[in-house]
Amino acid sequence: MQAKLIRLSNQQIQSHSYIFVIFVVAIFSAALIGIFTRPLAYSAFFWPANPIFLGLLLRFPQMRTGSALIGAFSGYMLADLMTGNGLALTFILTMTNFVAVLSTLCILVYIQTQFKYFKDGALIIYPYIFALVFGTLIGSIFAINTIPYVPDTFMSKNQLLVDFTNWWSGEFLNAVIVLPLVLAFPKLIEIKHFFTNKRTRSFNPFDSIPFIAVILSMIFTHSYYGPGALLYPLATLIWAASVYSLFNIAIINSFVCLTLYHSVSYLYLYDTTNSFLKEITSIRIGLAILGLATIILCIISQNRKLLFKEVYYLANHDTLTDTMNRRSFIRLSQQRLKNKKYKEACFLMLDIDFFKKLNDSYGHHAGDIVLKKFADIVKENLRSEDLFCRHGGEEFVVLLSNVDKEEAMMIAERIRVQLSETFIHIEQENPIKITVSMGVTHTQLPSNMELQQLINIADQALYRAKDNGRNCVVLA
Repeated sequence: MQAKLIRLSNQQIQSHSYIFVIFVVAIFSAALIGIFTRPLAYSAFFWPANPIFLGLLLRFPQMRTGSALIGAFSGYMLADLMTGNGLALTFILTMTNFVAVLSTLCILVYIQTQFKYFKDGALIIYPYIFALVFGTLIGSIFAINTIPYVPDTFMSKNQLLVDFTNWWSGEFLNAVIVLPLVLAFPKLIEIKHFFTNKRTRSFNPFDSIPFIAVILSMIFTHSYYGPGALLYPLATLIWAASVYSLFNIAIINSFVCLTLYHSVSYLYLYDTTNSFLKEITSIRIGLAILGLATIILCIISQNRKLLFKEVYYLANHDTLTDTMNRRSFIRLSQQRLKNKKYKEACFLMLDIDFFKKLNDSYGHHAGDIVLKKFADIVKENLRSEDLFCRHGGEEFVVLLSNVDKEEAMMIAERIRVQLSETFIHIEQENPIKITVSMGVTHTQLPSNMELQQLINIADQALYRAKDNGRNCVVLA
């Protein structure tokens, strides 16, 4: 027991050590990027550390530990101290970053906990926007009430409103640029799946057109840059957001916002008066709105696509057994019979024996359980390209492509045997067994017969199987 506790304790220490290192490296690296983007020894042009810190805490709730906070704190402190800031200013800046990030996190967690309807669909984005706005506001208020009063500060006590808007707009824009990248970054299993299945993917050159359009619009901003450049990529971003995935849009969005930020703010870079700060604040807010609009549109578009897929699936499948419905089966079967790559086909007509008696004895709920179990067993014995349909009631039909008579009979017999040997458990009832009767027909392709004729022939063979005592397979 003691050895087990020691082993568990060692695992916990190791886990906390990993979390500590991850946050130290991530925040230290991101903070250095921000520090080296200071245009005029003022606040950073780009500060990715805070949204990365927030994104990691949101993406991995198990990392919300003391070791993560200590790691992030160390990363902030090390970056500022190594680049020349004094200890007092460094500490206050680190605390300001912590206030902004943790305030945003607490607001978001509270909203998601109290208002469950924000967790699904396009509404999921709105708690994030609300939390970011108010979390960064809290951080900015903390900044203007602390930073101007420490030694070697860069903030003036005489222009707190300007400094406040400048700080808040920068924080909010940074979150819009970086946070979607962290939250939408593919999972490890998705990355592995992407690379393992790259041979099966086909490249469509038309898919790259929206991205090319975005690039061209950004080139245009450098040729004719000015305040109006914020609107140059609007149409192309709308186009891309309706086509690409959220992560791809997050990348494109970050690229566009950073490019525009540089292009437009370059006009005011060497104006060191308050006018510079006001103009930069305006640019940041405009870019944040542009970036948010793109992300929201992408989320709405993706949810609409998912909804369409769900509706399409429900329209073409039997919801109980998760098999094709008759309409979908007929449409795909007709296509299959006309496809030149298929040389022959077999139809299997299946009917559960004494199903009505089972419903009368155990109830319709038991019948539903039997139907689902039956469908699962049949699927186990079919290939992915085979078509499986609930034809009506307890009657099912299967289309086997490029399969001869002998193979079809073997598949049918295998299904029959496995089903007859399987116990089906029904609530508070003794396990039961069921049997199935099957009719099989074969045709060479192209066939002289219509689809319905082939199904009817298989159905006739099924009735002969029932006449022969059920629980058997008959070839037409």
